[in-house]
Amino acid sequence: ESPYEVAHRLEHAARVLGPERIGWAHPDCGFWMLKRSVADRKIDSLVKGRDQYLGNPSSE
Repeated sequence: ESPYEVAHRLEHAARVLGPERIGWAHPDCGFWMLKRSVADRKIDSLVKGRDQYLGNPSSE
């Protein structure tokens, strides 16, 4: 997922559930079967997407 997709999903969840119910943005438990390089990229996208959602663009 791209950071944009992560941010979009968080925005959708906030609209459906209410922003006060969005406390955490974290992955499911499926990373154990991925190569480390893939998991690292996914975590990076998650962090950047979370930052976009919060209005704090991640520094590169």
